[in-house]
Amino acid sequence: MRKKLCLLALFLVFNQPLQAQTIASETLTLEEALRLAYINHPKMREAKQESSAAHGAWISAEALPSPEAELNVGGLKKHGDEEKQVRKGKIDSFAVRQPLDPLGTRFLRGSIARDEYNVSKGKQRLVWAEIRKDVIATYGTIITEERAVLTAEENLNATRQFSAKVQTRYQSGRALQSDVIRAGIEVSRAENELLITQKELKVAKGRLNLFIGRSVEEPLAPADTLEYEPLAYQYQEIKDRAFKDRVDLKNERTLLSARKKGFWAAVLGAVFPQMSLGVERTTEEFENDTAILLSASYPLWGFNAGAIKKAKAEKNIQEIRFEALKKSVSLDVYQSFLDAELADKQVSLQKKALEGANELLRQITTQYEEGEIPFLNYLENIKTIKETRLAYFTALKNYKEKVAELERAIQATPVPEGAIG
Repeated sequence: MRKKLCLLALFLVFNQPLQAQTIASETLTLEEALRLAYINHPKMREAKQESSAAHGAWISAEALPSPEAELNVGGLKKHGDEEKQVRKGKIDSFAVRQPLDPLGTRFLRGSIARDEYNVSKGKQRLVWAEIRKDVIATYGTIITEERAVLTAEENLNATRQFSAKVQTRYQSGRALQSDVIRAGIEVSRAENELLITQKELKVAKGRLNLFIGRSVEEPLAPADTLEYEPLAYQYQEIKDRAFKDRVDLKNERTLLSARKKGFWAAVLGAVFPQMSLGVERTTEEFENDTAILLSASYPLWGFNAGAIKKAKAEKNIQEIRFEALKKSVSLDVYQSFLDAELADKQVSLQKKALEGANELLRQITTQYEEGEIPFLNYLENIKTIKETRLAYFTALKNYKEKVAELERAIQATPVPEGAIG
């Protein structure tokens, strides 16, 4: 018996921290969600693998062409008397050759591969900027939906209480039967709204779970709240910052440099031949010698004109893309700033409306109980109050989303602390 009690005590001691850890793991800060998304989001994992592949291509591009070896085995024909014919197979000669690219092209090829690797790293940052925006938006949606569920529960309780009051007034002859029926309809509507908001909350949590690499059914509770912070960006400042820090601009500029190098590599391929150096060793009975092999391949038929034309066209296409992107960046930043500025003002307006809604609720409750306002007027005011409460949190969520979009536009999207780059 004593042994069983000791085992039970040990189980409780070790199980308590485990339970606490399980409960704690259900709460998630925004910073932790961003860190997990950076590590586990499928698009981030894919982008990292693409960078790794580009790095491998860079290594291959800088390597020399594969060497070639050749063996000449002779004496396979049978020799000697008819009864004692044998094959005297042996190596008559062997040669080793090292192909060489046209002068300067290997350097350009390696430089192009390095540029493409840098572009892949830039694309990884662009992917993270989009994921970061989605995580912030989804996290805010969860908080807003939780508030919507709470508001729907409060509305349902208030509607039920109101329906009970109408029933009491009807029994005392101070209300119509139609008022009782309408109150029952409002209770059903409130129950339906609660079910819908609960479903939307589960969907939002499932979406965030997918972003951070967990199953959609995992329990999750946001540890942060939607706190209002004034817009901290000035347009001219962020416009200059965008042209300096935008990764997509850097990528297009790097690709333009790579296309120019590709054009010059095609030109060099038309000017300089493709060489091959080697050594040949002959060991035949009548000839025992060593020779140096030198060969050249030159694009005599066409002088590489097709490759040059293609490389030049690709360079021109990249120039067009780069110039177009520079113009579109201005609009992207300008629109994102205006959206964030508008959302900021909308939060202030909705906050004032929320204060008015709270006062309106106090007044109409008193007025209806004293018979100063009709039944339908009271219902319309209740609906307005509920919508105003939700509108404030929706405006706050929208403001956070617009700020995240603005930060994406100006590339203010740092890697979360503790995340593996």
